[in-house]
Amino acid sequence: MNKTKKEFLVQSLLSGFSGILLALSFPLAQGRTLTILGWFALVPFLLALKNSSPKRAFFLGLVLGIIAYLGILYWIPYCMITYANMPRVLAYFALFLLVLILAGYLGLFSWLLRILALKSRFNLIIFGALLWVAIEYLRSYFPLGGFPWALLGNSQYKFIQIIQISDLAGVWLVSWLVALVNFSIAGFVEKIPPNKKALRELGFGSACFFLALIYGEVRIKQVERAFQAKPEIKVGIVQGNIDQGIKWSPGYFWAGIYRHKALSQSLLKEPKELLIWPESVVTSFFNHHWQEQDKVVSALSDFDTYLLFGSIAKEYKDGRNFYFNSAYLLAPKAQALLGRYDKIHLVPFGEYVPMGRLLVWVDAIARGNTGASSPGREIKVFETPGFKIACVICYELIFPNLVRKFVKQGAEIMSTITNDAWFGKTSAPYQHNSQMVFRAVENRVYFLRSANTGISSISDPVGRILAQTEIYEVAELSGVVKPSSIRSVYTRFGDWFAIFSSGLTILAVMFSLKGSKSKGLKEVRDDRE
Repeated sequence: MNKTKKEFLVQSLLSGFSGILLALSFPLAQGRTLTILGWFALVPFLLALKNSSPKRAFFLGLVLGIIAYLGILYWIPYCMITYANMPRVLAYFALFLLVLILAGYLGLFSWLLRILALKSRFNLIIFGALLWVAIEYLRSYFPLGGFPWALLGNSQYKFIQIIQISDLAGVWLVSWLVALVNFSIAGFVEKIPPNKKALRELGFGSACFFLALIYGEVRIKQVERAFQAKPEIKVGIVQGNIDQGIKWSPGYFWAGIYRHKALSQSLLKEPKELLIWPESVVTSFFNHHWQEQDKVVSALSDFDTYLLFGSIAKEYKDGRNFYFNSAYLLAPKAQALLGRYDKIHLVPFGEYVPMGRLLVWVDAIARGNTGASSPGREIKVFETPGFKIACVICYELIFPNLVRKFVKQGAEIMSTITNDAWFGKTSAPYQHNSQMVFRAVENRVYFLRSANTGISSISDPVGRILAQTEIYEVAELSGVVKPSSIRSVYTRFGDWFAIFSSGLTILAVMFSLKGSKSKGLKEVRDDRE
């Protein structure tokens, strides 16, 4: 093996090792987590990029991404095989296709990073971290409405002090900080014994880390003081643990409702102001039940508390039926329907088929289980005399900019209802639940989560998970929350930092490409292979 091939093999192994570390830094099965790995997971990969051509860097980014995302998203075929009736071969092909798309973003990151490296004027510690955020932000919108699952910052959901900076610029700022520290460590290791530049860069990364830590400590105390005088609202969360295989069976309809009623009656032995049931707990069109005031409405009228729950809705318009995945809020004793929210951000291939006319075969393969929902169009905040609450449904929780819109429109408490039965006993429910922590901190609100099979949980405005259930158990959860009047910088201005990062890196890359062309692209052509 010649020197060039040996070097390429070592670079590939380093990138793959980074992929393993990155996957392990996110929540694992049974809720285990190795948060600390996130701070240096990218270091082997960044060392592998040293002196690589942009072409080779792209490949190394693919290696990093394929290993990392296979480790993070291994559970996807389970959903498709078990509940969408997809053939095993096609399910694993779909996983690999998604992983390849996500890895392509890291390939793009690596390629652009090497383009920037060819311009020595750019400090890669600063611009590299900004580029990372820009690529994550792009992934949150493209393709198919985006997939901001397992952003680098999400790995730190248990590091409460650090994630407080999310109220300034969202999870994007946490991603930037983690990437920055990785770059500074890589720069230091690369220059052993370190020169002055490496020491300065490590010092800069360390300073940013400790500034964020100090901000977090101060901000936690400020937020806690801001909530001290707020009125307490007693809440109850029901986790029915209905098996997905029978959940939608007509013969199980009433059994499911009665199970949730029994759990609710137990919770309400101590009065509550709010009771929450999971997504689609009423597996029929509740808007029709309400219009008819039938026995389903009667069954939900036993509770002297506000009831927030999930069901589906059907509307007839322009000669067509439209179906919605919805959240409803009932007044105590079902005396009034206070509102309905229709899920805005649907799951591609789960609730609808993108480009349905071209991809009609997808639904056929899944035997009609890809869904036929329509997206909602309106941000909805439910108002009661004591508090204003909003609810995002399942997949919507992972979209920071969508959740903030509810708080900006007046929600004082946030909630989410979901059915994570699709995921099985994998790491997915834990990964999904960890997203709630960031949405709570970003918007400085209490966040309530009711999940059919778990995890059901309550987070406070500084990101502490105050209580949570285990997965796949029948459970009930009680807690106390308080309405928020805080409007954080992130709530008011949204993804400003991610947009800033994207704009700045675009300008930097354009400048680098222009500069490289003026030199005949000598460095780009030297691919060292």
